[in-house]
Amino acid sequence: MKPFVIKSLIGLPLLVSTTVSVAETPTSLSPVVVTATRTAQSVDETLASVTVITREEIERKQATSVPDLLRGIAGVSFAINGGPGQNSSLFLRGAESDQVTVLIDGVKIGSATVGLAPFQNLPVETIERIEIVRGPQSSLYGSEAIGGVIQIFTRRGGGEITPFFSVGGGADDTWTATAGVSGGGDNGWFNVTATTLDTDAFNACDGSFTAGCFTIEPDEDGYDNTSIQARGGYRFSNQLEAELFALRSRGDHEFDGVFSNESSYMSRLLGGKVIFSPSEWWQLTLNGGRSWDNSVNFKDGIRSSHFKTRRDSVSLQNDLTLTDSGLLTVGADYQNDEINSSNAYTEDTRDNTG
Repeated sequence: MKPFVIKSLIGLPLLVSTTVSVAETPTSLSPVVVTATRTAQSVDETLASVTVITREEIERKQATSVPDLLRGIAGVSFAINGGPGQNSSLFLRGAESDQVTVLIDGVKIGSATVGLAPFQNLPVETIERIEIVRGPQSSLYGSEAIGGVIQIFTRRGGGEITPFFSVGGGADDTWTATAGVSGGGDNGWFNVTATTLDTDAFNACDGSFTAGCFTIEPDEDGYDNTSIQARGGYRFSNQLEAELFALRSRGDHEFDGVFSNESSYMSRLLGGKVIFSPSEWWQLTLNGGRSWDNSVNFKDGIRSSHFKTRRDSVSLQNDLTLTDSGLLTVGADYQNDEINSSNAYTEDTRDNTG
């Protein structure tokens, strides 16, 4: 009998220890995304290759720009021409910028002339979450999404009204400041964020033949940016909710060039969304907005060229729940682009319907 008792006593602590260890293991929930299928799904449920960057990750990385924030993400790379504020060309799994759709709160952005989204002028302080979908998404977002989709969600509020403020500094006489307020109640919420950045930066081109600028300007190529973002929503009933959002970002930067050495860029976005659920199995979503991209180039203070793009987009989406595991999505998209430039184009307007 004694050997039996000894074995039981030895095994008992091991059993208790194992039970406690399992009980203390935290449960990790898969992030919910909407970009991959245009409906809410967890990352584990979607078949696409998806990466989600949360607000917590943004603050932990302490990136100063969206290209810095996305650098290191699998399949994502940037080609930046010069210092801060310069054009950033995105490559997603080898696909070029004009083959990747970029959205802010569901509204398509980007220049209709060069196909670039103004990543360099989007302040990370205004971003709540980023969803990156790699691979062809043309069936959901059109031919411009054969390389994938990147959707940026701006910050939204909730809870008690809370003001926030931060200031920072760094090398090259760099200063940043952010201020805002957010809050909400049972049915409504809002967030307003304003940011500013100013830096003397560095001399991005030394004038050598290999540098590629073909001019000698031994000066610092500075950059400053001022942005403001606002977003708010209200739930009128269990069947109806709506939200409005706006973003304005202006960047002025210097660079070394033969035909121009200063540039001013302004990006604006205004949009809204209405969600109507007439029944438990039917949800109707109307999303629309307008984005503007204005770029003006100067040579020693004299205007040399300009590019202006206005893009209107509207989408209507019906989500029909057929069974507990079956969902049918039917919708239509419309987009209109208008160009005003110092360069001559064969056509200055374009319409797309899908």
